[in-house]
Parts: sequence; C-alpha cells; structure tokens
Amino acid sequence: MTDPIATFPNETYLNGLRNADLSVVDALYHEFRQPIAKAVQATGGTYADGGTFFRVAIIHTARLVHEDKYPVDAPIYLFLKNLSVAQYRDWLVEKEQEVPTIAVPSEEEIPVIASLPDSTSMLEVRLQIRAKRQFSKLQIEDQKNIQALATLQAEHRPEMAAINLAPYTKSIERLKILMGERGKTWDTPLPSWVAIPLTDTLFHKTWSACEALERRMYSSQIPASNENKTIRNAFIFMLLLTVGYAAYTWIFRDKSPVEVYENNFNPPASIVEDMAQRYSKDSIAPLRPQVCIDKFNEADVYYKKKEWRDAATSLASMIEDSLSVCQSDVFFYLSIVGLQLENPDLTLECISKIEDLDRYGEDIYWYMALAYVKMAAIDPEQKDIARRAVERALSNTEIPERRTQAEKMLEELAE
Repeated sequence: MTDPIATFPNETYLNGLRNADLSVVDALYHEFRQPIAKAVQATGGTYADGGTFFRVAIIHTARLVHEDKYPVDAPIYLFLKNLSVAQYRDWLVEKEQEVPTIAVPSEEEIPVIASLPDSTSMLEVRLQIRAKRQFSKLQIEDQKNIQALATLQAEHRPEMAAINLAPYTKSIERLKILMGERGKTWDTPLPSWVAIPLTDTLFHKTWSACEALERRMYSSQIPASNENKTIRNAFIFMLLLTVGYAAYTWIFRDKSPVEVYENNFNPPASIVEDMAQRYSKDSIAPLRPQVCIDKFNEADVYYKKKEWRDAATSLASMIEDSLSVCQSDVFFYLSIVGLQLENPDLTLECISKIEDLDRYGEDIYWYMALAYVKMAAIDPEQKDIARRAVERALSNTEIPERRTQAEKMLEELAE
C-alpha cells in the first residue's frame, strides 16, 4: 500500500520503524514533518508545537509497530498526522488548557482516528520522552547511578532479593527535582516511564535517530571540529539571509501588528545576567563546559553592543553534540537574537529545539507569540495565527504584567 503523499510503500516505513532504521526515520522527517507540523498548527497549535508532537508521534508509532499494535491498513502519513494532533490535544487536556474544536475528518481519516492509542498510552510516551530529556541534565555520576538502577530493575525477578537502594537514593532525589516530582512517592524505585527510555533498545535507537535528524536540520551538519568554520559560517549566513527581505517588506506592514510588536518586545539587557538570574534559584548548580561559559560571555559582549549577527555566530558555535548541556540556553537566547534581527522564522525554529521546558516554559510561549506578531507585521495575513499565539501565551503566564500585556495585545490585534 502506498499513500499518495508517501514515496515508499507503507510496509517500508513500518519495517524501518520496527527496527529504528535511521534512513527510514530520515525519510519520514523529509516527507512528512512539514505538512504534519502545519496540520497541528491548523488545529490551534503553533508550528513549533507541530514539530514537537511529530517527533512524539514518530517515537510512539515505532513502539506500536514493534509491539504489533499498529493498524496495518492505516497509511503511515495519515496515522502520524492524526497521532501528532491527538498527542497535542491530549497534552492540552493534561495541562488543563482549552482544547480547540477541529474540522470534521475526511472519510479516509475516520478509521485511522478510531485506531489511535488511548490517552493513557499517549501520556506514557510523553512522560518517557520527558524523563529521557531530564536524565540527560543530571551530572555524570547521577546518570551512571540512575542508568545502573534502571538496568537492575529491568533484570530483577520476584524470586530475587530486593534491590538495595541506598547507593541510588540521592541520585533518585535529584532526578525527581528535575522531573518536578520532588516529595512524591514512586511505587517502584524508578517508574516504568523513567526506566523504559533508559533500558529499551528500540526507544533509545528511535530517540537517537530523531535527535540526530533534529540537530542536522538545525545546524546544517555543522562539524564538531573547531578548525573548519566554513560550513558553520555558511549556516549562519543562510539563517540571516532573510533579514534583507524582511526589511524590504517592512514598508508594506500592517500598522497594528507593527505597533503591538514594538510596544511589547522587551528583551533582557544581558544574556549572562539573565541566565545567572534563571539559575540562581536552582538547588542543583548546573555544570557547564568552560567553552560554553566563554562563548556566552563572548556573545553577551556583542549582544550588549547590539551587534546581533556576531552574537548569533557566537551562540550558534555551541551547537555541537558535545555541548548538549548548553543548548537549551543557546537556542533560547538565539531565539531572542532572531527577533532582534527581524527574523521570526529563526526564532520559531530555535524555540522548537528548546528541551528545558521547565526553565523556559513561560518565556517560550511569550517569545513565540511575539514571533508570530512579528510575522503578522510583515504579512498581515498572519494576524489570526498571531492572535492564537498570544492567546496561548496568555493562558500560560502567571506574571500579572504579562497578562495585562497579552490582553492588550489581543485587543489591538482584533482591530
């Protein structure tokens, strides 16, 4: 069976997902990520939401295929599309946010939607992905302890002696803090949604394939070597190439979004000072490589002087696998620089890569909303999307001043 939008037969994609084949995951990203991200956006989310839940759907579908729970007659594109939308909507319910109504599905999609996994299964996958992300933020010694405990737990049998948790207690507590589970009692040393992503080969391979593709998509395969700067510089050049066009179209802007944006874009005065303030409340001090510290200081010098291109270059130089611990910070501040460069597409792309949602969650919604307002200033046809993004920011902020700003923005965008 071949779906009209697909290049290969359905079986090719399913067999590839069953084995977490990187080439097949690559094909899925290349063919389906963009239209599915837009489908999520059409249901009330943002394009960044679409990219996030497409990745969740890939990991979830690989598990279903591996366990022979995939509805074999369902075209892979329609399944991934509707699972991405369902995951997004289920996440809204989890966060107690309003779930927008969606269009009536096509006749072809009705049986696909009926075959989707239930809410419990969708939540379990999201928890697994979140656990994997938070695990990577632990210090190396804690990672070793948690990994060892997850392996012991996976191999443990009822007839065996109970696992001695004493060597792992402190590491478990630190993981709970990162997971927002501090003070909660887990029924097992590590819940299944923590243990599975650390011990399941298929999950690890699928996660790694998605991770590699996400990084490649963003960095245009920037080399890890510090000696060859050509590709990295070309990447920076391509990211900033659209600035000229944005400046040109500025004269044709819709006056209302322009004023809304200019009145509400109030970025931090300093990258380093803003970052220090964010981390000052941490009970666990983050450990960063010295190269990250040096690069953030370098970027901050350019940032304070409003030399945005140089600031972007310094930040983007940290997009390397070996510096993954620094990258949520990198993408967050690069998203702000994107707005300074009047390049909202860069901002949205960077926001979609931020994994530290606990630290940046509220600001993510705020700057995402501003990026869409900026897009509406350039293209007035984007006003409806901008309004929805501001509504999302309003529902996700607890800062009174921002609530007031967001409410005023909605009033002005409605004019």
